[in-house]
Amino acid sequence: MKKIFTVVMAVAFTFSVAGFAVAADNAVKPMKAAEKSAASAEKSATAAKKSAKKAKGQKVSGTIEALDVAAGTFTVKGKKGNVDLKAGEKVKLDSFKVGDKVYVKYADGTASSVKGVKATGRSVKKSTKKAAEKVEDAVKPAATPAEKK
Repeated sequence: MKKIFTVVMAVAFTFSVAGFAVAADNAVKPMKAAEKSAASAEKSATAAKKSAKKAKGQKVSGTIEALDVAAGTFTVKGKKGNVDLKAGEKVKLDSFKVGDKVYVKYADGTASSVKGVKATGRSVKKSTKKAAEKVEDAVKPAATPAEKK
């Protein structure tokens, strides 16, 4: 009877040790899954930071309403209203003045490029003057043989 009791106790002890080993192994597997999800969450966070750094660029064309070259700030009045901007590192505002027409690329309130917009067509006076000159050139009489001498 003592021998049977000892064998039963040895088997129970073996099963209990094996049970702890299996339980510990199962506890490690969810931890690995948690680590994987934490790693993917970390990757998502870095991707979000990168996308926040590269905010969607916007464009506006209009006239400069206010300009402070010393502070590096200006306001552009576009079709959809006024946009208050700060000049980026590469943007030089020295060559602009209030009332100039500009085309601005910006993101998060900081301008990455500011370009002056030139008139798309010639003014009426210039085009009329050029047309008048062409007409005068066409109307001039051809030189006579007496004038060629």
